[in-house]
Amino acid sequence: MTQQAPPGQRRVDASMSLLNNLMAHPLDEGYAVAARTRPAQGRPHRSRHRIMLVVAFTVLGFLLAIAASQNYRSAPAAEKERNDLIARVEQADGRLTELRNNQTTLANEVRVLQASGLSNSGSGAALQQKLDDLELQTGVVAVTGPGLKVVVDDAKDADKEGRLLDVDLQQLVNGLWTAGAEAISVNGHRLTSLTAIRGAGSAITVDYSSLTPPYTVLAIGDTATMPARFAQSSGGQWVQYLVSNFDVRMTSTTEDSLLVPADATIALRYAKVGGPK
Repeated sequence: MTQQAPPGQRRVDASMSLLNNLMAHPLDEGYAVAARTRPAQGRPHRSRHRIMLVVAFTVLGFLLAIAASQNYRSAPAAEKERNDLIARVEQADGRLTELRNNQTTLANEVRVLQASGLSNSGSGAALQQKLDDLELQTGVVAVTGPGLKVVVDDAKDADKEGRLLDVDLQQLVNGLWTAGAEAISVNGHRLTSLTAIRGAGSAITVDYSSLTPPYTVLAIGDTATMPARFAQSSGGQWVQYLVSNFDVRMTSTTEDSLLVPADATIALRYAKVGGPK
């Protein structure tokens, strides 16, 4: 029971009614209502996010399925185009080889006629001898004789480091020139002062013709001194480093007779008429 205050007197705590109300109800009713209703308002928001994610993943999966289907249908056509391109490249390479052989045959016929015409006089014979020496040096004619045969190949389990590069073949060839080689060929391609050894993707090209390993290098020269001089050259040491550290394969043998072909791409660029004017 609540005690009544005497007439004319105020309750002791009447002046503190506002403070008592704040202590009894520290949270405003409006906040309480908002707090109770917030979870209910958040659920539809999260649900909309889930629906949007499901729709996005569905569309993405549909697009991926379409792309995979198109790739699957276009695979046979792409393979056919690739095979056709390879066949055309091989056909063009065969045609180039045929034309080079014809060029070599015609050049030999011209050379025979030239020698026949110059042999009629002493001055003509001397001029022919000079031409023979120049043709030998420039790679216009084939050369036979004893020499060194070097075969290099990628590592048996060739990774990126165990694969021969154009610079490796360049170093090997330079080492043979240093060792005294008179004529050199790589996989049947004669090397001259105009020959380029370059890399084209994963292939090595000589005179713009792609080569495949193993690479057979023929060097005509003195077999008594060339092997030791090659081993001591920077090119020989370069290749030996590859053999020791990256499992590159190399064999080197001396041969009594080697054939280094002529360079079919050699053409006369400059000429002048000698003798009195």
